[in-house]
Amino acid sequence: MKKVKIVLGLLFLSFGTLVYAQTTQASIVGKVTGTGKAPQEKVKVTIVNESTGFKTETETNSKGEYIFKEIPLGGPYTVFVNDEKREGYNVNFGDQVTVNVDLGSEKSIEEVVVTGNLKNKIGNLGAATAITTKNIGILPVNGRNFNNLAELSPLSGKNGSISGQLGSSTNFTIDGMTAKNPTSAGSTTSRSNAPFSISIEAVREFKVTTNQYDVTLGRSGGGTVSAVTKSGTNKFSGSAWEYLRTNWLSSKYDIRGNKINNDFSTSQFGFSLGGPIIKNKLHFFVAWDHQLDSRPLQIADIKSHDDELRLNTTTATLNKFLDIARAKYGVGNTPQFGSFDKVRNSDAGFLRLDWQINDKNLLTLRNNFTYDLNKNGLGDNTAINAFESYGNDKNLDNSLLLTLRSNLKPNMTNELKAQYLYTFQDSYQNDQLGHPVPRAIVENIVTSIDGKDKATNIQIGGHRFAQESFRNNVFQIVDNLYYNTDKIKYTFGADLMYTMAKSVYGSEVNGRFHFRENPTVNGGDNLFNFNNLVAYRFYREVPLMEDPSVKSNIYNLGVYGQIQTKIAKGLDLMAGLRLDYGGYPKAGFNQKLYDEMGIRTDNQIKSFIIQPRFQFDWNINEGNKDFLKFGAGIFSSDINNYMIINNLVFDGRHLATVDVAGKDVPVLNFNSYRNDYSTVPTLAQNQIPTINYTGKDAKIPVVYKANVSYTHFFNERFRAGVAGYMTLGRNNYFYYDRNMVANPYFTLDNEGGRGVFVPAAKIAANGTLNWKDGRINKNFGRVLELVSDGKVNQFSFVLDTSYRYWKDGEITASYTWADIKDNTSYNGNVANSATLSTMVSGDPRNLRMSYSDNQFRNKVVIYGNSPTIAGFTLGIRYAGIGGTRFSVTAGGNVNGDFVDTNDLAYIFPNLTQTLIDNPEVGQALKNYITDYNNKVAERNGGKNGFYGVWDVRVAKKIKFEKIGAFELSVDIFNVANLLNKEWGVNKSYGNTALYRITGFDQATKQFKYSLNTSGLEPLSGNPYQIQIGAKYSF
Repeated sequence: MKKVKIVLGLLFLSFGTLVYAQTTQASIVGKVTGTGKAPQEKVKVTIVNESTGFKTETETNSKGEYIFKEIPLGGPYTVFVNDEKREGYNVNFGDQVTVNVDLGSEKSIEEVVVTGNLKNKIGNLGAATAITTKNIGILPVNGRNFNNLAELSPLSGKNGSISGQLGSSTNFTIDGMTAKNPTSAGSTTSRSNAPFSISIEAVREFKVTTNQYDVTLGRSGGGTVSAVTKSGTNKFSGSAWEYLRTNWLSSKYDIRGNKINNDFSTSQFGFSLGGPIIKNKLHFFVAWDHQLDSRPLQIADIKSHDDELRLNTTTATLNKFLDIARAKYGVGNTPQFGSFDKVRNSDAGFLRLDWQINDKNLLTLRNNFTYDLNKNGLGDNTAINAFESYGNDKNLDNSLLLTLRSNLKPNMTNELKAQYLYTFQDSYQNDQLGHPVPRAIVENIVTSIDGKDKATNIQIGGHRFAQESFRNNVFQIVDNLYYNTDKIKYTFGADLMYTMAKSVYGSEVNGRFHFRENPTVNGGDNLFNFNNLVAYRFYREVPLMEDPSVKSNIYNLGVYGQIQTKIAKGLDLMAGLRLDYGGYPKAGFNQKLYDEMGIRTDNQIKSFIIQPRFQFDWNINEGNKDFLKFGAGIFSSDINNYMIINNLVFDGRHLATVDVAGKDVPVLNFNSYRNDYSTVPTLAQNQIPTINYTGKDAKIPVVYKANVSYTHFFNERFRAGVAGYMTLGRNNYFYYDRNMVANPYFTLDNEGGRGVFVPAAKIAANGTLNWKDGRINKNFGRVLELVSDGKVNQFSFVLDTSYRYWKDGEITASYTWADIKDNTSYNGNVANSATLSTMVSGDPRNLRMSYSDNQFRNKVVIYGNSPTIAGFTLGIRYAGIGGTRFSVTAGGNVNGDFVDTNDLAYIFPNLTQTLIDNPEVGQALKNYITDYNNKVAERNGGKNGFYGVWDVRVAKKIKFEKIGAFELSVDIFNVANLLNKEWGVNKSYGNTALYRITGFDQATKQFKYSLNTSGLEPLSGNPYQIQIGAKYSF
C-alpha cells in the first residue's frame, strides 16, 4: 500500500508532453504571422471537420503557434483564422499536419488538397509502421485479418515477437485501449489463432509501434500493435461484400504436392453502414463480418514415400495400431488418420456512436464483439495424435468503450477513456469423443523404412487440456491531459486497469498412460505392449476440490508525464517519466513445504517500475528534408497472467500429482473410462503435491530500448531512411525445479561430460529413467520456482523507403538485418513449458545465451499499389524472412529432468554421416551437424534459409451515378505456388529429434542411440488460393 501512495503522489509531481504519440488521434499545428512575418499572439484559430461537423478552437501563443491535439481522424478539415481559411486537409493515424497562415499577405480564399504528403508521418520515422485506410482497402489481406498486417513491420518476427522480445510483451490496442488476451497474451483469446479480433471493415488505420518513447505507451516492452476505428459522417455510406475461396479456385495439391480431396474454401461476407442521426451532431457506424473457413486437417496423412520418411511410420503400422486401439481401447470405427474436413465459424460485430455535445466536448461510444468456434482446432503434443485427440476451441469477446474529448481551455485538452472488456475462452473435447478420457501415448513404435528402423509416438484418447476455460472481466480507465505554453508542451496522464479472472485449469487432469515398445525383445512385434495393455507409466494431476477454478484480481496502475520543448534550431527534445505498479494475487502459504524445504510460496511479484524516456528530433536546418532522431527509454511489459494461474492452482491444495511406473501402474480399462469417468484411477496412496510458486526475487519483465534513425526526403512523395536499434529485455520469466538435486550423479564422458541427475543404477536397460529418482525431497513432486533470470539482446539495422507516384500509386520497401540472442525464449505459459521449450545441454537451471527462438537474420518487406487506371488497381505484398533457427535433440530424457524433449543432441559422426551423404537432406541440417561434430549441439545452432510469400490483388471499381460503386476483386495468396507447386513452400526446419534412445550400458555409463530422422526438409505453408470478391458501396 505504501508503494501505491508513492505512485499517486508522483502523479502530481511528474510532468511531460506528447510528441508524435501512439494515440488514436492526430494533430493540426501551425503558425500565424502578420506583416513582415511577425508572429501573431492570441489570434483565434478554429478547425471544422466538414464531414462530421466536429468543431473546436484555440488561440496562438506569443510565438504565433497553435496546436490542436487528439482531433478525430478523417476530414476534410478547414482551418479558419480571422477571415482567412484553408481547406482540404485530411488527417490519418498519428499525422501531424502543418497549416501556416500569413495574415500579412493579400487576402484570398484558397482550397488546398493535400495528397500523398509523406512528411505528415515524420513521427513514425524509425519508430513505427503505419498502414492507412487506403492500404487496408487495396493490399491483399489473407482472411481479412488486420493483425496479419503486423508482418509488414521491419522489426516483427516469429511467434508474435516484435524487436526480438517475448510475444507476451507485445501490447494490442483498439482505439487506444487494451485488446490483449488477459490470460496468456496475444491479439485474441483464441488458442488456435482466431481469424480476427475486430472486423477489418471497422478498422480505419493500423500501426505497429516499436520505438516511440512517449510515456503514454504502457505495458508494451516489445511494441504495440494498434488499430483505430471508423466513424460515421454527415453522409450516409455503407457497403456489403462477399469474398469467396473455393476448391476450384484453390490449388489441387497440398503444400507437399499431394492431391487434396477435402474441402478447402473460405466464405466471408458482411455489411457496414454509417451516417448522421443528427447532422453535425450525432453520427453512427456499424459493421458485421462473418467467416466460414473449411480446410483439410491432416493427421499422419501418408500419400508418398517421402511422407513415410518424414513421419517415421507407414500406413501398415498405422492400420495395425488402429486395429488394436479399436479392439482394446474403445476407439470408434471412424477414421483416425488421414485428411479430414475441418470447419471454423467466426463473427465480428461493431457499433460506434459519436456525439458532438458542443464546441468543447465530443463523446464517443464504441462496442466491439467477436465470436469464434474452431472445431478440431486444438492439436495435442504427441508426434501423431489420432483424430479423437483433437479438441474444440470456442471464444467470445466484447469490449465497450466510452471516450470524452474536452477542450477545457484554448491551450488545454483532456481525453478520458473508460472500457469494459469481457473475454471467455473454452476448450473442450471434440464431437467424436464428447467427454474427457485419459490419453494413451505409445512410444518408440518402430517401423522399417528402406531397411532402416525408424520410430515415432502415437496418441489416442482425450486432449490434455480440452476441459479448461478462462473468463476475464477487465476494467480500464485512461485520462490524458495536454497543456501547452509558449515554450513547453506538457502531458499528464494516468492509466488504471483492473482484471477479475476466473480460470479452470485442466491440463493432464484426465491422466495419461505411457507404453514403450521394444520389438527386439518382443519377437519383432512393434506394438506388443500396447496390444497387451502393458503400460510402463501413469501420470495424472488429480483434482482435490469439487470446484477446480481459481479466481484472481489484478490491478495495474500507471502514471506519467512528459515535456516537449525546442532546444535549438530544428531540434526538439521530449523527456518524460512513467511509473507502473501492479497488484498481483499471491498463493497461500504451504506450511509443509516450508517445514521440509524452507521454501515460502506466498511471495509476491515485484512490480514497481520507474521508466524514464527521452527523444531528440532534429529537422536539420529546418529544411524539412533531413531528419535525424535519437531516443532511449525503459518500458515495462505486461506479465503473462497464465503464470499467476499456475501458481494459484499448483499450491498443494487444488491438485495432487500421480506419477507411477512399473508395478505401481494401475490395470487399465479404457472402455470403462469412456463409459464412466469416475473409474479413471486417482491412486490416493501415490499422490504427491506439485508446487509452482513465485520466487522472492521475481519481477515484472522490463525492456531497455535505444535507436537512431536518419531519413532524407527527396520531395514530399519520396523518402529513404536508415535506422539502428538496440533492445535489451531483462527479468523475463523462467521456472527452476527446486526439488531437483543440485549436482549430477554422474557425467556422460562420451557426450562432452554433460551431467545426469538420476543415479546410473536406476536407469533401465532400454534407456528409460524416472525423474523422481533425482528429487531432493520424496514428499513432493516438481517444485517450480518462478524466477526473472531470462534475458534477450536484440540488435538490428533497417533500410527503408517509400515512394508515392502519379496520382495514387505507392510503394514501400524495407530490409532488416537482425541479431537476437537470449537464454530462454519461454513466453510465460504452463510452468512445465519453461523446461519443455528450452533446449539444454545439461542442467536445465543453467541458462546460457545463444540464438533465440525468435531469431531471424534477414527480412525483406515490399508492399504497395499501382495508380488507379480506368478503375483498376493492383496491390502487392511480399514478406520474406531468412536465418530462423532450430535445434536438434537427443530424442529422450538424457539428463533426468522430467522432460523427454529438451535435451540437445551430441553429434556422433558415426551416426550422422548418412545424413551428410544423403543428397535429399537439407543443407541447413547438414551444416548444423557438421559445425558441432563431436560436441553437444548448441541451442538454435541450426540456420534455415530464406522463405517468403508473394500475394497480389487486382480490383476494378465501377461507379454508378447516385447509387454508389461496385468493386470486383481477385486476390491470389502465395502466387508463386500458383506458377509452380514447388514454389512458395517453406522448407525451414523446426526442432528435430536426431536420435532415439535404444539402451543404456551400466558398465560404460553411456546411452545407446539410433538415428531416427530422415533429415528431409519439412514442408509447410499454405498452397495457393484464389479469392474472388464483390463489394457494393455507397
